[in-house]
Amino acid sequence: MNCDAKSQLKKIIGDYDDKLAEAERIDKANREAQAAFPARFATLRSSIIQPALAEIVEMLNERGHEASVREQEESSSAVGGVKSAAIALRIVPKPFAGRTGEANPITIEVTFTANRNGRKVTVSSTNTMIGHAGNVGKRGEYEVDAVTADVVATHVIQTLGEAFGGPR
Repeated sequence: MNCDAKSQLKKIIGDYDDKLAEAERIDKANREAQAAFPARFATLRSSIIQPALAEIVEMLNERGHEASVREQEESSSAVGGVKSAAIALRIVPKPFAGRTGEANPITIEVTFTANRNGRKVTVSSTNTMIGHAGNVGKRGEYEVDAVTADVVATHVIQTLGEAFGGPR
């Protein structure tokens, strides 16, 4: 083999080795980020989301609503289901508060869920108040570092505005 051919072959093989090393570096970084995500969400939940929701719960309860915060840890079951870690604000509006034993209580929920696959925080809401303009479903998705107390408050305010505002 002549020198030019050897040189070209060495360059091709060297470039390919560099591509493989870069792909492995990226894959390793992704695996590390995936492994770190649950702890990052747990920190976000306890240091940002929970305190913001606790303040909102206090305001709502003072006004006669039944508000609470519910936390869920990530878990999996034998039937293949995986429950993501989450924290939710649950509100039973004032006219429906205190009705115990109702099969389908009237509730409004705003949930912040750890989306492990995308390594993002998904915000969703549920509103079972019939005849009111509340959204049901996904409200937004954020990088962990983008979730602030203001983001939490904004989603709660929007959800309650829709639910308590009635039909538009």
